[in-house]
Parts: sequence; C-alpha cells; structure tokens
Amino acid sequence: MLDQAFGVKQQALASTSGSWMEPILHQLLALRPLRKSSQRENLMEEVCRLGTLLFLAPLWRTLGQSPVWTAAISRNLLFVLARNDVEWHELNPLLVWVLYFAAIETNNHAERSHFAFMLSVRMRDGHLKYWDDMMQIIKGVLWVENTFAGSDKKIFDEVLRNLNHEPSVDTSVAAAPNLLGESQHHIEGE
Repeated sequence: MLDQAFGVKQQALASTSGSWMEPILHQLLALRPLRKSSQRENLMEEVCRLGTLLFLAPLWRTLGQSPVWTAAISRNLLFVLARNDVEWHELNPLLVWVLYFAAIETNNHAERSHFAFMLSVRMRDGHLKYWDDMMQIIKGVLWVENTFAGSDKKIFDEVLRNLNHEPSVDTSVAAAPNLLGESQHHIEGE
C-alpha cells in the first residue's frame, strides 16, 4: 500500500502540498514513553517510536525534506537497547525491523556495527539460514520497495561476518539478495 503512496504523482503532490508525514513525525517526536516509566511496555514503545522515526526519515528525504537528525535518533535507540534487556517474544519481528532501519540509517560505523551485531544475534536465535528470510521478516512489518530496495547492501556482509560464516555464494553488490526472493544466500554451518 505504501508503494502506491510513493508513486510519481503522489510524490509530486506530497512535495507541493505539505507532506502527510508531518503530523506523524511531530507526534512521534513529541511522545516520550520513558517519562511515564521504564516498564517493559514503555521500553518497547520507545524502541518502536525511535525505529519508526528511522523508517520514516528516508521516506521524507524521498519527498525532498530533511525532517530530523537521524544520528541522534539512532544513538538514543542504541542507548535504550544497551541499558535495557527486554524480551520481545512474539513481537521479535518488530525488534528486527527496528534494528534493520537503525543499521541502514546511521552513518556512524561503530553504531552500525552494534546494530548489525544485534541483527546477527536475532538471525542466529531465529534459526534463519537465509538472508532472504531475514528480509522477509523485515518486509513483513512495514516496507516501501521503491525507497528501500537494495538498502540491505549496507549491512549484509557485516551481519554475515558477525555470524562467523562465509556465504556460499558471491556477496558482491551485484549478487546481493534481491528482495523478490529470486536468490537465496545460505549461511554455512547451520
């Protein structure tokens, strides 16, 4: 559904009439769930709030805007995740989604490495053998193909290195897993 929202005509309308994302971003920036308490629910809400901001920032940039400083958001997310150990159980796909957008959105190499490591742990814990399986989890939460296609190239190699495995196929940019599932990258040793 969001792919249709980012067609050429819709992009032009959103760029000239004010973006539909402004009220959403404003609300997400105003929310502060950790001010209520640091209970599990509030921590998860804060992680999701920050992850949603990181997801929306590239969409807004697609519309020609620079809404927020994502460096501060990814740093805050890393801080919240590092200081709090929360079990996500059935909401684990949501955490994977947040980690993915944090990893691709940060320009800080050290932060990206932390997020890539967390993704590799989730991949290992989820017994995922293929990178495409991880991408399907991420795309199953919320995804805009024409904005995020190929974005995994930033972190694919690092996640696999963290798993201490070498992919059984070429991992060059040209051979990176396509998001249509035509290619499966198997992780050896599973």
